[in-house]
Amino acid sequence: MRIAAAALALAMLPACFKLDPFLYTPQRTDHYAFDPAGKDAESTLEAGQIGEPFFIPVNEQVQIGAVYLLATTQPPRAYAIFFHGKGPNMANPGQFEHAKRLAYLGYDVLVIDYRGFGMSTDVVPTEAGIEEDSRAALAWMTARVPRDRLFLYGHSLGAAVAIQRAAIDPPPALIVESAFASIQELEGDSTLMDFPDDYVAADSWSSSIRIKSISRVLILHGLADDFVRPEFSRGLYERAQEPKALVLVPGADHGNVAPTMGTPNYADTIHAWTDLLIPR
Repeated sequence: MRIAAAALALAMLPACFKLDPFLYTPQRTDHYAFDPAGKDAESTLEAGQIGEPFFIPVNEQVQIGAVYLLATTQPPRAYAIFFHGKGPNMANPGQFEHAKRLAYLGYDVLVIDYRGFGMSTDVVPTEAGIEEDSRAALAWMTARVPRDRLFLYGHSLGAAVAIQRAAIDPPPALIVESAFASIQELEGDSTLMDFPDDYVAADSWSSSIRIKSISRVLILHGLADDFVRPEFSRGLYERAQEPKALVLVPGADHGNVAPTMGTPNYADTIHAWTDLLIPR
């Protein structure tokens, strides 16, 4: 019986892992190169604001790459952990820009790579494994800064990671951008993900379920996002607990919510939410 069960499990493996390239597109590197320059002033930092990359131990087998950004103004307004999207790694300009914008606005930011990404331990990323990674990042940060002044910020897949963490360890504030509801709902939606009919996900990332227990969440989404449609964020907002807020940005696509909002609109939105929930 055990042999038959094992054979069945092995037979199912190709199907279970078929979707993983859509969920995780990690890029390995032997060194991180963080560019302080950005597309605009709001995504540009001084070189001295970007610390040296380091590693956070997750367990005896896994460590994750990390970098700490100093706020443009010190002391910082508050502290953030930033969770990036599905690839390629945290130093990628498209990913790193989000974290730099937070630092520019006056927040110290811890940025992490998930397992399998960048210089993190080269193991296959999974939903359960990434939960361990975000737990380690939270532990590292709360050992150094006041827990009641720390918020989580996630973009795309990183929004699912932030929601996963917030459901377990509720933060003073949570901000998610361009979030999807779950892999099953994303697969069933007409997005640019273009899933083959026979794909089955090993991970679920069921944010639509997890967010039912979450409050203190600000949800941002571009109305022109045809990769992950804004209807997902509307649904997450409806399921979340108060206090909550939803900001839908005309003309913004999956990766440019902040620059499309412009300054000071993005800054005012982030500051209003953190000032409401985090003591200064």
